[in-house]
Amino acid sequence: MKKTLLKTTAGILTAALIVAGLAGCGRGKEDKAAESAVTEDAADPAKAQNGETADSGETTVDPENPWMIGDPDDPIELTIFLNHTWYPIEEFKGIIPDEITRRTGIRLVPTKATDASQLGVLASSGELPDLVFTSTMLDILSDPEICYSYNELIDEYNVDWDIDESHIINAKAFSPDDNYYFIFSHASTNKDWAKSSGVPMVGSMLYRYDMLEELGNPEINNLDDLDRVFGMVKEKWPDVTPLVFNVDTWWLEPFKTWNGCTLQDFIINDNNQCEIVAKTEPFKQYLSYCNNMYRKGYINADNFSWNTSDMVSAFGSGKAFASIGNTQTGNRPPTGSGSYLQMLQDVAPNAQLREMKPLSDYPLINSEVGWCGTFITKNNKNVEASIRFMQFMYSEEGQKLSQWGREGSEYVMDENGVPVFSEEWKKANEEGKLNEIYCTNFHLGGSKILEAESRCAIEGEEFVESNKAIRESYTNEAWYVYSAPKTSDGDYKVIYDQMVDLVRSAQAKIILSEDDSEFEKNYNEFIEQLNKIGVDGLAEYMTPKLVEARDMFLAAE
Repeated sequence: MKKTLLKTTAGILTAALIVAGLAGCGRGKEDKAAESAVTEDAADPAKAQNGETADSGETTVDPENPWMIGDPDDPIELTIFLNHTWYPIEEFKGIIPDEITRRTGIRLVPTKATDASQLGVLASSGELPDLVFTSTMLDILSDPEICYSYNELIDEYNVDWDIDESHIINAKAFSPDDNYYFIFSHASTNKDWAKSSGVPMVGSMLYRYDMLEELGNPEINNLDDLDRVFGMVKEKWPDVTPLVFNVDTWWLEPFKTWNGCTLQDFIINDNNQCEIVAKTEPFKQYLSYCNNMYRKGYINADNFSWNTSDMVSAFGSGKAFASIGNTQTGNRPPTGSGSYLQMLQDVAPNAQLREMKPLSDYPLINSEVGWCGTFITKNNKNVEASIRFMQFMYSEEGQKLSQWGREGSEYVMDENGVPVFSEEWKKANEEGKLNEIYCTNFHLGGSKILEAESRCAIEGEEFVESNKAIRESYTNEAWYVYSAPKTSDGDYKVIYDQMVDLVRSAQAKIILSEDDSEFEKNYNEFIEQLNKIGVDGLAEYMTPKLVEARDMFLAAE
């Protein structure tokens, strides 16, 4: 068996995500141990509390078929908590999960979160299921009294899983000991994107190309051009809103990038000092441009209370020229229900859609190290089956199956190594039925690259140019998420959380200012509030952390 070296060096990158606190996490170890006792269906609770695996299930591995963990005709069922209220499915049902069960003998029984606090309640009460899939509370769940560590299970069950060292170090950043309790899904690097045919999932703008042609096809190469076109739309079609958006997800994020503002909360300036992005001039320029759109009637105040479905309805009705969403959706709306093009062609038969290319030379700066982790809890009824199943989900076979379907049925690879999807898959995507028929939301070992490549492969030639331009402007500066304050940073985590909430809530008031005087008044009040909560002290505290992290990341590239 290959064993992964667990050695931290200054040149290896670690990562941290913003994590939610857990109610009652300050209680003593005796209370926490009592809460993490396994259920009656599991084995001896005493063994679990002593850090030993407590496996009541029997798992036999066939050397000729190492992915076959259980019996497909009578599969091992593992319960899993999906800590995402937006998750678009209630059960893993469809061609992909059926095929996963056929190949592994494992079936997942999910419960989707109803609110952001539910996972904390389950953890506090000791009522966690077999598995937890989450992007928050990673440090809380990385606890030997709550969950099993992957490395100990790999050793105990002789699992031949050679995990990339960077993934281990990233996960261990959340650990109280030298073990790791999860592996990040959807991890990617700038090098990965440079050789990918896909495009990173970032905020973008979809617009009506047919309407642009009616206007004489004026060029849109920068923000001034866009402002001019929005004015032309307003003049030619007074009942059409130039731009719609929602506050569920992407807000007006493309306008940050196009105005030279990073999407992060911090930035390192030329003097190697941390600055709060919300206090920088590019952030004010972004607010000013959006305020200008509002005052000209290009965006409406109602949008600041809209969710995704409100935006989809408005754009799909033909009463809007452009919509803020994200890359990789093509003609498909972000809800996945049907096609924007189909919706539009019911009211505008000649409708055509395009994605806006970058409108400035500023880079699209993101900061990410992965998305979610799957934890194997101390309530787990079949620990060996769970760790072997996670190995399958992170394998190339498991990743492609969970995101692309069955090779030879749902897709084949072309001579350039790009997936070519079946007509049935394309039709299901256009009709918003990928989840219903295939269930592509099986993300446990998800690959950000494979996910992007599959979505871009079926978008159509009209999106190739804009995807390429967006991909080439993208850069991932992971040190910002690595350094983001965590609960261990004490008061600085409190200040950071207050800052994030304030920046989110104050933007609408500033953007909806009625004139220059009101804009300056609202903006200055916002800066005063930031100063009052102590963000300058936070920036001073973050400076050495960010500089050290940046230097480590750059040295390792």
